[in-house]
Amino acid sequence: METNGDIAGEPVVVVGAACLDVKCRLRGDVIAGTSNSADVRISVGGCARNMAENLARLGYPTILLTVACDDDFGQTIVQQTARAGVNTDHVLRVCDHHSPAYIALFSPEGQLITGVDDTEAVVALTPTLITAHRALLERAPMVVMDANVPFESAETLLAICKAAGVPVALDPVAYAPAARYRPLVGSFYLIVPNAIEAEALTGLPVANIAQATVAARHLAAQGVDIAIVTMADQGLVYATPSSSGHVPAIDVEVVDPTGAGDALTAAVVYALLNDIPIDEAVRLGVSAATLTLDSDDTVRQDLTLEILYAQLVI
Repeated sequence: METNGDIAGEPVVVVGAACLDVKCRLRGDVIAGTSNSADVRISVGGCARNMAENLARLGYPTILLTVACDDDFGQTIVQQTARAGVNTDHVLRVCDHHSPAYIALFSPEGQLITGVDDTEAVVALTPTLITAHRALLERAPMVVMDANVPFESAETLLAICKAAGVPVALDPVAYAPAARYRPLVGSFYLIVPNAIEAEALTGLPVANIAQATVAARHLAAQGVDIAIVTMADQGLVYATPSSSGHVPAIDVEVVDPTGAGDALTAAVVYALLNDIPIDEAVRLGVSAATLTLDSDDTVRQDLTLEILYAQLVI
């Protein structure tokens, strides 16, 4: 991985959304037009915030650049993220919008039925704000961002990082943000979409491993150094300009799927920053996702490199 050559000891910078998550797992079939019994849990979340916490728990110094209102929700988001070891000194506190929130409805088996998010506050991550953090970005060994970041701000961030030789990783978040980012695909070092996000980024169908491999290779052909397409219980596929592969999922009873993809991305980023080969890095990512699926927490609280290796897929 080519970098700016002067990054020893510098933290990763993670840019994007931090939310309050409300996760509802139904106890039975949905009856429309009335209340339904569910197990409801509230925790801090948000794609960028989750990736930052996972990196911090793995022991990598991490700075989070996000937006939170100074309301009770926002204070909870920032305080819990800081307690996890993430540097929150650069969190922007504005109240033009309330703090971001995410609501997920899951089946009794833990499958996502639908999710809704309100990340409007992230519009405060303007190109001007990104430019104000130029020195922070230029010193980073890698910048990781989610596609909640406004398009123009992403363009500014990518230009700064390109000039400084800093690789940028992208989590596309969801179908609509991924589709919006499609013109920027070739500017990223690493992209980690799920199947529907890969369809938005490539315009190709992604319903099985063969199609996911084609999509990953398509992204690599556009300039992405490492493209990883996650396929839920089918595992993941990955492609670089010179190779590709498939890693099966680890069998696990799903307790809560929220944050599993964020954990996978963070583990891959951690591995790459520590010069771990890509075929091993993606296996560590699968391990991180599996541990998160098996936890009530959006970010596994006991996450360490040791427990990732304990269940590494061979």
